[in-house]
Amino acid sequence: MTPQQFVGIAVRMFSVCLAITSIPYLSAIPQKLFSADHEVGATTSISIGAAYLVAASMIWFFPMVFANRLVPRTQFENGFKTRPNEVATVGIAILGLWKLIDATPDLISYLFMAHLNSPSGSIFSSLDTRGKADIAFICLEIGIALIFLLKAHTIARLVVKQIPE
Repeated sequence: MTPQQFVGIAVRMFSVCLAITSIPYLSAIPQKLFSADHEVGATTSISIGAAYLVAASMIWFFPMVFANRLVPRTQFENGFKTRPNEVATVGIAILGLWKLIDATPDLISYLFMAHLNSPSGSIFSSLDTRGKADIAFICLEIGIALIFLLKAHTIARLVVKQIPE
């Protein structure tokens, strides 16, 4: 198994998590909002759920496209060699995916709730200081996850450099 195949499996797991996250946005939330005559909120909820499913489908059907972009191609096509740099790259990419799985639904849910509670068009004007800080910290987590994903190979070199041989 190549490093890309390991990351491809993790990417498919990410797809499953996205699909599971879509369920409340497509079922319970719109039902409650429609019963409360909040048509716009229900439509927004359904749109969020549909976006989750579209992203999950794209990732599920094309996992190796994403895996090959996250982890550089190796010369070892027959099996996973335990070279420290490759192992570290795979681990960091998986860590980035995990953190993205953890933080992205929180941000979308928080923004959706803020949208429902805002009387005017701007959701940020309805947030208090704590709410704005929460969004800032969630965005920071997503930023770190994206750095782990997009710079996995560079970070792996730094990690491996610190390991004595």
